[in-house]
Amino acid sequence: MPRSVQHWPGGIPRCIKPHPQTEITLDQAAEEVKGWLLFVQENWVPGANASDGTYELNQRRQLIEKWASATQEFRDSYQSRAPTSSYCQYPAEALSHIDDTLQTLKLGRTTCRYQPGLVSTVPVDEAHAANRERWVKLAILFYNYEMVTGHCLDDNYMPSEAILNPEITTNPSIEDFLSWKYLETANFLIIGLTHTGTVLNIGCHPYVLVDEEGLRTGRLTLVNYDVNGTVKESLHIRPFNMRRPYSHAMMDFDKILDRVDGAYTHQNLPLDMGLPIIDILCQAKAADQLSKAMKSSYREKWVEDVELYAPGYLALEAEGRAGEYSLDRLTLPDPDTRSDFNLAL
Repeated sequence: MPRSVQHWPGGIPRCIKPHPQTEITLDQAAEEVKGWLLFVQENWVPGANASDGTYELNQRRQLIEKWASATQEFRDSYQSRAPTSSYCQYPAEALSHIDDTLQTLKLGRTTCRYQPGLVSTVPVDEAHAANRERWVKLAILFYNYEMVTGHCLDDNYMPSEAILNPEITTNPSIEDFLSWKYLETANFLIIGLTHTGTVLNIGCHPYVLVDEEGLRTGRLTLVNYDVNGTVKESLHIRPFNMRRPYSHAMMDFDKILDRVDGAYTHQNLPLDMGLPIIDILCQAKAADQLSKAMKSSYREKWVEDVELYAPGYLALEAEGRAGEYSLDRLTLPDPDTRSDFNLAL
């Protein structure tokens, strides 16, 4: 496990629970957390020396646990005298070193702390051979296979792995992702605690994740979370169909299913991940399951595409060694080859 992955020791304490409501306005959220913000302001103890963020991370966790486990009378004593301010308007010292303690995603041989592209919530290393082979195929299939080249998430082409806390779950799922990313790191840029001690997550956006079932069926999960961290809505999308659904998810998730090219149900049936990668695309074409933008493409073009995106992969696959392909060899799509896609509904 990379040293910088931030697991809450012993797992998230049981007293820390998600807010029961899923619908809340920003003004309501600000009212809910004002007592908590005052509590942090009055109880934060600045570190005496320069820090790598560990001191601040531990203190943020301690404050969260203390507030969540406190009596309601204790929390009311802060809520009753706290002025209403903006959501997550913490004192500056409580936000120091936040960037040093963001959750880290394993990204090939490197790590990523900021906005990820495709994220696996299950192990996909060489020790999990079946997962690894499917993971490599999904990563390569996440590029464009239309008449223009590129990646479905533009420059965000490198997939990553979330190493979830084994003390919280031994069966990692998409439902566990948000608490791992924000609550375990006590990320005050996103989370706030209500006057009843429950947790809110404000400012999250759609993610592209894959779990065990997704690896097996060749479908990614485009997921949107509620303010309490639970899954609000999700869609299973084939990787090569993701560009338009993802773009629309940033604007209006509710209007994607069966209204956006690439998000239609018949275009996103399970794939046979045991097939060679080119045959996966050809099988979808033969079944008339491709998006409109992909229908004019063909086998020879896809062979060229795969060799462009993942040099050397097809040769390894032909030898039965697809899982050995290093994702560090994936290429950054050339901006000059991209096209402005029509994103109209």
